[in-house]
Amino acid sequence: MDINGENALKFFGKMTASISHELKNVLAIINENAGLLEDLCAMAEKGRPVDPGRIKTIAGKVIKQVQRGDEIIKKLNSFAHSADELDCDVDVNDILMLVTGLAGRIALVRGINLETDQMTDPVIINTNPFLLETLVWLFLDYAMEAAGEGKTVSVTAEKQHENAVIRFSGLKGLAGMQPDSFPGDSEKALLAALNATAATDAVAGEIIISFAS
Repeated sequence: MDINGENALKFFGKMTASISHELKNVLAIINENAGLLEDLCAMAEKGRPVDPGRIKTIAGKVIKQVQRGDEIIKKLNSFAHSADELDCDVDVNDILMLVTGLAGRIALVRGINLETDQMTDPVIINTNPFLLETLVWLFLDYAMEAAGEGKTVSVTAEKQHENAVIRFSGLKGLAGMQPDSFPGDSEKALLAALNATAATDAVAGEIIISFAS
């Protein structure tokens, strides 16, 4: 397997594992509230008064988790279908929203706050969407390590002249990291495959990916 395929496979495994954990949490909460409803039913069967407010609260919690589960499934569906086409026009904003959404639980475990300000204007490039998602994840993973004491990573897309640019900013710990350690071979291979370059500005606390038009 080539290095791009290997990285993509690892990325797919990482994200689907995270999604499965999220779904298990959703089901656990629904199961817990179903147990509470059973207890209330048992009380009612014995002639004990049941507060309708408690039932309403429990039902609200179940509805909230169903909605949460639906959003998780929508992200998983979008993620799966991103491998349908090898090259197509994509809005980089949509890619960033999907990858940061998939990485939300991972960021939470690491104590990192992800900020994604979607631009009003689309940032369209013709590329392989799944490989682009893989690249964004590899850079986001490193950016979370470089977040430093700020514990916040901002990810945005924009147009600079004719080029599309992805910017990882707020990286307060970037200056203290090995400057030659990133991008590594995996990231460089994906950058080359996607006709992109990367630059690190330790003073500004930014990593920028630029895609040639």
